[in-house]
Order: sequence, then structure tokens, then C-alpha cells
Amino acid sequence: MRDTEEPGGIGPTRMSGFSDGFFAIVITLLVIELRPPPLPEDAPGYRLTRELAALWPNIAAFTISFINILIIWVTHHELMRITEKVDTRFLYLNGMLLFGVAVAPFSTAILAEHILGPAARPAAAIYCGVFAWIALMFNLLWGYVATRKGRLIDSVSRRDRQRIARTYAVTLALYLLCVALAFLAPRIAVAGTLAMAAFFAIADRLSGFASEDIAMPE
Repeated sequence: MRDTEEPGGIGPTRMSGFSDGFFAIVITLLVIELRPPPLPEDAPGYRLTRELAALWPNIAAFTISFINILIIWVTHHELMRITEKVDTRFLYLNGMLLFGVAVAPFSTAILAEHILGPAARPAAAIYCGVFAWIALMFNLLWGYVATRKGRLIDSVSRRDRQRIARTYAVTLALYLLCVALAFLAPRIAVAGTLAMAAFFAIADRLSGFASEDIAMPE
């Protein structure tokens, strides 16, 4: 529990706990958009099946967003795990990251409503843009703590810093590519965000930034 006040910053425990709760609320809000079909109690099974099948854009949008936010939460957790101190500027940057997370249910609802219609391109661009914003904030957060002495735990080596920075930068570039692709092939762009989630999950292991790969100080 590293929340003792120290010169140059405080421990990240309270901020991390707040952020975890924030992620939990946002993921819960995602499912609110999935509403049961308005059928009478005596409706036959085939009608329920048909109505549920018609909800597939909503279900797909929820699933994609859930996976994306889950990976973002894991990434945020791992960043907090190796962060020794935070300060007011870090809190503001973290708040801007959470801003993007908070918008995700709204962009998911827009996507589910319009992905099959004539407004698919702007809907997909908005959806991908939210995750590009979050990726940008991760880059700014990392740049802030990685370039200031005493912000990271001692076991984070120079090689770790370079690999983490590269992972974040590549991810931002790929999300921006998805935004651009949304204006040409919106459904492929949205599917690309799933690829980004997989990239982040795998890259954590390849980059040595997984939870078990960087030792915590005793």
C-alpha cells in the first residue's frame, strides 16, 4: 500500500482503486443497452429467437467493447503496478484517460444503432476514435512517469522502458489507422479494434510488461 505522502508525489493506491471502480461501472453500463425484446409473456419461442437474432448488432457491439475495455483495464492495472509515485499532473492525465473510458458506452450505442445503416462510417470513426484517445492518454501517462526520476519502481529497466514505450506507440498508431479505415470500411475498422485488444494482450507478454514479468520490490 504505497499511499504515504512523500516529496515529489504520493503512492498510487487510492488513484488505482478509484480507477478500478470506474472501469467496473463503465463495463456495467455497457450491458444496459442490451434490453430484452418487448414481447408478451405468452409469446412463442420462435418469436423470442427471432427478436434476439435481430439484436445481433447490439450484442456484437457490447462484446467488442467489453473485450476492449477489459484489455484497457488490464493495461492500466499493469501500469499502476510499476508506478511508485503519482502527482497532480498524473492524476489529470489519468482523468483524461478515464474520460475516454466513460464515453465508450455512448460510442458503443451509436455503433450498434448505425453500423448497418448509411451512417456506418461516422459511427465507426467515433467508436474507433474513443479508443485512439485512450491509447493517446496511455502514451502521455507513460511518457510522464518514464521520464521523471523516482516515478517507477526500481526493477523497471531501461530496456523495459523502451519496450513499453514502443508497445504504446504502435498501439496508438494502429488505433488511428482504424479511425482512418472507418471512412472506407467501417465494419472492418471496428473488427480491427478487436485485433488491437489481442495485440495489447499478446504484446504485454512479448514486451516483458506482463504482471509477472517485472518483479515488485520487497
